[in-house]
Amino acid sequence: MPRSHSMIPFLLLLLVFQSVHADKPDRTKVRPEMTEGVRQEGSFIFTYVDEKRRRRLTLDVYRPAEGEGPFPAIVMFFGGGWQNGRPALFAPLAQALAQRGYVCIVPEYRLSGEAPFPAAVHDGKAAIRWARQNAKRFKIDPERIASMGGSAGGHLAGFMAASNGIQRFEGKGDHRSKSSDVQAAIVMCGPMNLLTKERIEQTETAAKSAAGSPVADFMGGALPSESETIYREASPLTHVSRRTPPMLFIDGERDRPRLRYTEFWEKMDELHIPHEFVLMPDAPHPFWVMREWFDPTVDAADRFLQTHLSK
Repeated sequence: MPRSHSMIPFLLLLLVFQSVHADKPDRTKVRPEMTEGVRQEGSFIFTYVDEKRRRRLTLDVYRPAEGEGPFPAIVMFFGGGWQNGRPALFAPLAQALAQRGYVCIVPEYRLSGEAPFPAAVHDGKAAIRWARQNAKRFKIDPERIASMGGSAGGHLAGFMAASNGIQRFEGKGDHRSKSSDVQAAIVMCGPMNLLTKERIEQTETAAKSAAGSPVADFMGGALPSESETIYREASPLTHVSRRTPPMLFIDGERDRPRLRYTEFWEKMDELHIPHEFVLMPDAPHPFWVMREWFDPTVDAADRFLQTHLSK
């Protein structure tokens, strides 16, 4: 039976619709899924943060289901302005990287509403020490541990790396006989200097609003104009030294790319510390939670760590 001429415009419209939607980027949120080859070990107490040992912090562990190891490890810090968030936010990335052969550890840390800086730093260091303490149990190579994080978590991941060997940031948590040094770090749009002109203006302005400033809250309510010292102390830039390991920085194209790291890179160059940068095209903040940029993020992290955490 011949096709009706009245159907032709409809079919052309359908083809155009299908073509447009076939090319449309997939910006749906990536959900946790227990993929083949990944073993989720569960949650573990890694430290206590009060003298009576009643307030405990936990972390989640994901690792390759097969292989003798020892495997390199990644301690991963979720974002949320230092004021909210939970380890489950990084479950998809942890699972994907565990599939690539890494033991991924996602700790909670005290948020600003509970305790200001440097509490979150102390907790991050404690999580790294826990990884070394439990290296044999989870097939971790204690000489190959990286930090990784996004946004506020990127700040913490960068802080872990910049402050290698600085004892005053260890806190009073558990496993103090173990080192909290990392051998590499991955920072996804995390601020490395809290005292840039732009950052100071943002913080001072936001503090006057009803919502307030997450940075000021992280500083215990202090503003840069009132307490420049603590902002400098909380900036990873301040602590870069020859002990700082190679670092990868990843930004979204729509999220002020590179601006957070300019001074940090200059300091790394002075000390001849390797660093790399990856730009996610057309990506917003936070790009790593969306399907379009999820796999490229995993690929970039894996390539970098294969280079800098190789035996």
